[in-house]
Amino acid sequence: MLRAASAAYDPGVPLPRFRPATRDDAEAINALMAAAEVVDRTGEHYSVADVLEELDNPMIDLSHDWVVVEADGRLVAHAQLTPRAPYDGSLKVEIGGTVHPDHRGHGLGSQLVPAMIDRAHDYVRERGADLQPVIAATAPADNTDLADIFERHGMHPHRWNFQMVCDLSRVEGSSDGLPDGYHVSTWDGVDQDEMRLAHNEAFADHPGFVPWSQELWAQWVGETRNSRPALSLVARDHDGRVAAYVQTSEFDAFFEATGVREAYVNKVGTLPDHRRRGLAGALLHVAVRSYRDAGYGRASLDVDSENPTGALGLYESIGFVAEQRWTSYLMRD
Repeated sequence: MLRAASAAYDPGVPLPRFRPATRDDAEAINALMAAAEVVDRTGEHYSVADVLEELDNPMIDLSHDWVVVEADGRLVAHAQLTPRAPYDGSLKVEIGGTVHPDHRGHGLGSQLVPAMIDRAHDYVRERGADLQPVIAATAPADNTDLADIFERHGMHPHRWNFQMVCDLSRVEGSSDGLPDGYHVSTWDGVDQDEMRLAHNEAFADHPGFVPWSQELWAQWVGETRNSRPALSLVARDHDGRVAAYVQTSEFDAFFEATGVREAYVNKVGTLPDHRRRGLAGALLHVAVRSYRDAGYGRASLDVDSENPTGALGLYESIGFVAEQRWTSYLMRD
């Protein structure tokens, strides 16, 4: 996600310096994002450890794929690429970043967005001359300044997502359990590649879905410090095969910023052969009660407003309510 404004940079202000990011910038990037969150109120909170984990993403090269901007002796903006693995002749790359609120309205966003779009195209070309680049970004739906910048540079609204939250103090009782023929366990000791392949199968019919590679899964699920295996669930059929799952994360920085422990429902899926049996709803009921019993104050998740499995209605039935709307932007060559 990029957060910026679009006016010309004030000639009375010292010109900003653009340079590649390094791991030594983690603390300054974290402080920048914290300052932006005070104004933007997206609900996204990071720690220095979270930033370092993203800086260490093996799929990017910091010398080319993450830019920071300095002015007045401090870091005032950053932008980075988050690529997926090549799939079906294309390679999807998301651009993201933010500008410090004190330095918005000076044109930094108007410089960073096209620069990162150009870099994303180069990134794809470097991995195969025949690959089609798919450049993506997300932003709060009410961020009209950023929408203008994106559209000026050929990125247009494509889909909409809702951030949904559930007040766990309102969750009552215990779960009714899973349908007959299934049993549930946590992700403690789970085979991460089995779960990756199950996730890819569960979402294969979702528009725009790009299968997760082993490298991508390790970075964002299997090896991230934010995953909570003990609060993640998998339902298996009588043969022991994955039928449905819930993967949970927690961001310590959210608690540090708000005083509330939040369980983030990172992934929910049901494999095609097991749909229309209430598995996802049953697992989510188990999950939210386990969050409550473990001392969490709220749960949150993101859902595509056009999810073909009717996920929005399912989440609402469990107690999740839409809190914020996000726009996904896309550019295809």
